[in-house]
Amino acid sequence: MGALVTPGALRVAVTRDEGAGGDLSRALAARGLVPVQCAAVTEAPSPEPERLADAARRLDGYDWLIVASRRAVEAIAGARNGAAFPSELRTAAVGDRTAAALIEHGASAPLVAQRPGSQALIAALRDADRWPERRCLLPRALDGGTEIAEALRRLGAQVDEVAAYRTVERPAAEIVSAWEQASPEAVVVASPSAARALVAALGADVLRRLRAVVAIGPTTRAALASLGVCAVSPPRADFESAAELLSGPTDVEREVHS
Repeated sequence: MGALVTPGALRVAVTRDEGAGGDLSRALAARGLVPVQCAAVTEAPSPEPERLADAARRLDGYDWLIVASRRAVEAIAGARNGAAFPSELRTAAVGDRTAAALIEHGASAPLVAQRPGSQALIAALRDADRWPERRCLLPRALDGGTEIAEALRRLGAQVDEVAAYRTVERPAAEIVSAWEQASPEAVVVASPSAARALVAALGADVLRRLRAVVAIGPTTRAALASLGVCAVSPPRADFESAAELLSGPTDVEREVHS
């Protein structure tokens, strides 16, 4: 798919809780777009702290630690009370910034896919080891994707998933205030929880009037559709692909409103 709109300093709402220097904001800015902050959700501690602490204590019993966000790395590190990750533990990360967080906590040479996104990491992991009976820990958001875990199980690995953190909806009044301040022309929605929070606070009509609504992944796109908002998704479920979809000339903007 080509890009949705000719950018021209297009203002794109960032609805995840990442701040101005976050991964999605950086990807948008790199494409000449203007990220504006309108967090619809915020992060909260793990809903299963005892299980997270147990997994962190037993980290040396795993062959692999595989993470999709810096927040997941920090959650495991925090549960280890400052103890470095075992030197023999193999690690993998979705993206360079998450890999850097692993290294900060003692990991050695994390595996990072050449392209962003979970599917690229799955492809890299497939050839990185002999997976039957390998023990893998995947800390993730409570409502985070399960694609990597499912792929590794199909390869024969023993996979433990633990909710390292969760996202909660911001109060509607805060979302409305942030949206009015941001004055976006387009939006990137990165999770079903963000979709629900946005529509509950703003109403579906507000999103329908935007030049583009981009959903990261089919699950988020389906959540928006169930709420009466038509969205498009990039071919890969990652921030760089979303930014690429929004940048450059094309005439497919009408897909969003069809």
